[in-house]
Amino acid sequence: MQVEWIEIRPSAAGDSKYAAGYNYDSEDEGFGPMPAMQQEMINSMSQAAGSYGGHLLAGEGDAMAEYVKSGMRIPRRGEVGITADQIEGLETLGYVMSGSRHRRMNAVRIRKENQVYSAEEKRALAMYNFEEKANRESMLVGDLREMLEKRQK
Repeated sequence: MQVEWIEIRPSAAGDSKYAAGYNYDSEDEGFGPMPAMQQEMINSMSQAAGSYGGHLLAGEGDAMAEYVKSGMRIPRRGEVGITADQIEGLETLGYVMSGSRHRRMNAVRIRKENQVYSAEEKRALAMYNFEEKANRESMLVGDLREMLEKRQK
């Protein structure tokens, strides 16, 4: 079987880095995975990005908060991709997960988890206070309207 090569020369317009006859426009823009919409992610987060206190890596607090919001246990090193039930089963069999072996690393993990939990609790408390204030204001407005209606009659 004979393979025939055809040489494609650059266009004469001076654009020598592209082969002639090939359209390099937006033909393949839809190819491959599209990046996540950052604004949607920011709007869906309960905290501003990175507002979980110091000593956390970039995005670490946000990732931990996602686990907290979904009611899941925050995975330790080596546990990502394994469910909490599978981890419990492995630990009951006698396996020691890498994240629970080192006392110092465990202390750092617990401190980071507590930072995220306290930030989420503060957010929830602020939201509760906001809703209570809105309810009190709406009750007050309703009472004032009733009083005005009684005076007008």
